[in-house]
Amino acid sequence: MRKHSFVAKAGLILPLLVLCVCAFGFLLAPNDPDLVDLTKKFLSPCSQFPLGTDNLGRCVLSRLLYGGRTTLGIVLVGSVTVSVLGTLIGLLMGGGKNGKNLILEGVLNAVTAIPPIAYLIIFIAAWGNSVFTMVVAVSASLLLRVIKLVQTRTGIEQGKAYVMCAVASGARPRRILFVHILPNLVWDVLHFICLSCADMTLSIVSFSFIGLGMGDNIVDWGSMVSETHHYLLSYPGLTLYPVLMIVVCTMAFHTLGRWIERRVSAHA
Repeated sequence: MRKHSFVAKAGLILPLLVLCVCAFGFLLAPNDPDLVDLTKKFLSPCSQFPLGTDNLGRCVLSRLLYGGRTTLGIVLVGSVTVSVLGTLIGLLMGGGKNGKNLILEGVLNAVTAIPPIAYLIIFIAAWGNSVFTMVVAVSASLLLRVIKLVQTRTGIEQGKAYVMCAVASGARPRRILFVHILPNLVWDVLHFICLSCADMTLSIVSFSFIGLGMGDNIVDWGSMVSETHHYLLSYPGLTLYPVLMIVVCTMAFHTLGRWIERRVSAHA
């Protein structure tokens, strides 16, 4: 039992630790990530540049750490916004009984099928390349899916005994939604968000790799891979380091999601 508890705690703490290091590691960056010095390009790892330098003489480690702030910062802001708004809207839609919800549900089903890159192209046309554009683009598609999830789960919960007892006792509809039903949906939403954060990370670096969404002078893992993949055979570390960070963060999000899934199953 004690060994199982230790493994469970390690399964939770290690992914959180990895994500914190990636998100806040820029505070430990040894150099300016944008400082160009062509006299120091392609240097091997040394005390000044622990992971060496890239094709423009910039510190690879510093760019990795600052890239984590950009990529995971977008994921964090987007996931928090989506969690709050998606849960609120989904609850209200799932708890409604009028005809307007039928129209909203039809619209929701239609726009949920739109891929994230379509949102990104639309928002770039409206606002141009920027971090804000990327946040909105990766959040829009996920928001619709969270609304759909919460709406469906709310409908399921309304048929359960504890909700019927609350109705029989005279509880108001809004109280039933936010006091009785919402606590039973929190872990489901967190599970979905954690797994979706892995997809968001891959979407962000993919869009950045092809030059969409971020704008110039923004350090992130996708742009690092894009700038250095030409040197994969001669200087593989320049490409493999950011790819490794992407893989580690994606696995960390998946591990957190699976931990939450086990927790939900244990209390089901």
